[in-house]
Amino acid sequence: MTIGKRINKLRKDKKITQQELANRLYVTDKTISSWESDRTEPSLEFIIKISEILDCDVGYLIYGNNLKNDIETEIKIKLSESEFKKLTRFMNTNGVFINESDQLDTYYQPTYRPFINGDIVNEWLRIGERGNKKILNYKNWYDVYCDEWEVEIDNSENLEKIFKVLGLETIAIVDKRRKKYMYLEKYEIALDSVKNLGYYIEIEVKKYDKDPISEYGELLKLAKDLKLNLDYIDRCGYPYYLIFKNKDKKDEK
Repeated sequence: MTIGKRINKLRKDKKITQQELANRLYVTDKTISSWESDRTEPSLEFIIKISEILDCDVGYLIYGNNLKNDIETEIKIKLSESEFKKLTRFMNTNGVFINESDQLDTYYQPTYRPFINGDIVNEWLRIGERGNKKILNYKNWYDVYCDEWEVEIDNSENLEKIFKVLGLETIAIVDKRRKKYMYLEKYEIALDSVKNLGYYIEIEVKKYDKDPISEYGELLKLAKDLKLNLDYIDRCGYPYYLIFKNKDKKDEK
């Protein structure tokens, strides 16, 4: 399926006419028709805007089924404030800006089977607030990639009640400001300012040309090209650091 066919399908699923989509993009309905009939293709800037309007992943619009929706291959590295500012300037010049947003993630684990056991963290269950949307997300990590499933929820209060009945407890709340970019038409780069933790860069594969292990190797090469310090690769996740930071504070008292 082409980019145009995916736009056509998603637009119809949302019950949006070509004229309505055109109005929101400040183009003509003939432009939308040209994209959907594959006579022309939208620029990356338009693809990003379309993904927001049609509520879909940028990577899906560009790559379709080549995007592995249930697998996530990424690398996250801690930054100093000066590195964060330098990378922001670099991405503003060399990347394609997607959006900037405040994100609040609440993490849970079952009391009978802790996800966090000493220094081992291999699973996360969270509710993420993305503007007016709330998304339930589950990740199960392997060596360098993870299975990932998520679903949008429309009643988080009832879900919280269900979690309580099932024996799930809140373990951490991550509050961050995130700027997202597309880079080299393959990677999504997020620059995070995390409350009480500091600054991070997260690079995620959005187009899979190889298997996840090989793609991770390419991520390491890219990180080196960006002059990132691989000694600061995050292998645990934001909630882990918040949990043990709070634990250390309690131990000091």
